Amino acid sequence: MQNELELLGLISEGNEHAFRKIFNHYSDRLYTYAFRITDNEELAEEIVMDAFMKIWCNRVELSMVNRFDSYLYAIVRNHAFTAIKRRAHESLIINQLSLTKTEYQDCTEDTIVYNEYQHILSNAVNQLPPQQRLVYSLSRDEGLKYDEIADQLNLSKNTVKAHLKKALCTLRIVFSNLMVFAIGILFFLG
Repeated sequence: MQNELELLGLISEGNEHAFRKIFNHYSDRLYTYAFRITDNEELAEEIVMDAFMKIWCNRVELSMVNRFDSYLYAIVRNHAFTAIKRRAHESLIINQLSLTKTEYQDCTEDTIVYNEYQHILSNAVNQLPPQQRLVYSLSRDEGLKYDEIADQLNLSKNTVKAHLKKALCTLRIVFSNLMVFAIGILFFLG
């Protein structure tokens, strides 16, 4: 790309037009790269958006980058691997909860624990801002994809992604705090 160093200099100064040029130049290739790693269209799009958000947020550091293309691909690769690990972890938790429900449906104590977790999740979801709660419900409860949610709510796909990302982040924090509390109780009682 001609004038890439010049564009990066302008981006580091906050020039959005230069940023758009860099985005337009790299986004399709980065999407393809992320898709090859994740084998998931929505996740690949999210990764590319996150990578460019990171570039914009850390734009003052661009002057220290020698090979921007390598730097950009490294960011996408790292985001992709992190996303894969996070998805695998979330799937594992969901599977464990599902197994717990089916294996121990007759066991009162386990049913109570499962129901308590469901109650905590329900309360946390109800505390989300209305738009995040609606997007989360359409995605997780009804299984709709970003495009379908965007069409149904008359929002852009990126807005849907942003709402879902914020909702999941909030819910992770709630459950992380719950786990820390539970470990503290076990440590205190043990």
